[in-house]
Amino acid sequence: MLSSMNYIYRQIIDANINRVCEGLRVIEDYTRFSSQQKSATDTLARLRKQISHSETEHVRNLLPRNTGHDLRAGEVPAKRPDIVSLLKANFKRVQEGLRVLEEYAGNPLYNAIRYQVYNLEKEVILRAMRPTLDPGVYLISHDLKILEQGLKWKVSAIQLRDKTSPKQIILKKALSLAPKAKRAGVPFIVNDHLDIALASDADGLHTGQDDLDLVTIRKLLGPHKLIGRSSHNLKQGLAAQAAGADYLGIGPIWSTPTKPEGKAIGFQYLRVVKKNIRIPYVIIGGVNLKSIKQLAQFRPRHVAVISAWREIPNITKLLLKREEQ
Repeated sequence: MLSSMNYIYRQIIDANINRVCEGLRVIEDYTRFSSQQKSATDTLARLRKQISHSETEHVRNLLPRNTGHDLRAGEVPAKRPDIVSLLKANFKRVQEGLRVLEEYAGNPLYNAIRYQVYNLEKEVILRAMRPTLDPGVYLISHDLKILEQGLKWKVSAIQLRDKTSPKQIILKKALSLAPKAKRAGVPFIVNDHLDIALASDADGLHTGQDDLDLVTIRKLLGPHKLIGRSSHNLKQGLAAQAAGADYLGIGPIWSTPTKPEGKAIGFQYLRVVKKNIRIPYVIIGGVNLKSIKQLAQFRPRHVAVISAWREIPNITKLLLKREEQ
């Protein structure tokens, strides 16, 4: 017959193996179905299986399990306000359970896995903190007042694009916009300037074909920021998607005075984009209330507006109406 202390130790080990495996499964399902992080999903599954089979000799029978005397059995779990809170809670559950297993089972495996989980926590949670682009208008301007009006209209995102001002002025604008965008819950993107995006803690950076490669930008910017890439044809779009862009700019569809050097590409790219591109894409170049009607056949979810910013409320209504159909 088991001694009472040995029996209790087995209860503790059994409870914490279950706790760790349950927490890993919660996180694994998020990375598998929501963020689609294959590497993290595979690692989480492997760790879960290792834990599940790590103490077979201790829990090969379930005699120590006694939920009727467990003081915390039947507790209603706390309601998580968002996905980041849910992930943080489950990572903490896994880490604490592993620490308990280290102490009571004396198996070095748990220490090794705990440090792997710390690395996974950084990877998964920072990725979960990355903003998303809701369907709607992506507003681009150099003018603070226009971008601030966009925040009031709850546009999909605002982009600070200033091609002429000194960097110190652009940084001053970015530092002014960043906290206002956070309060409004609208992603704030800086065009071109990686250093300004970092210095202002912007939500992301938009880059062109001649800018730094996306892998390098991701290393510098971090997994919790949005990276956009301008593309003018499917080849460029596929390359950006493969390199880790979060969204694409597609255009210019029509010629536009804000980018006179950009040759209009028309609708050819749009005709093939849905079948080939998995990430969001923003249609740009000459978009206004009149021209957007010509885009109806492509059912756009995101359009960029620059000159026609006063028409944003009506353009948004059109977009969202089509989104609901």
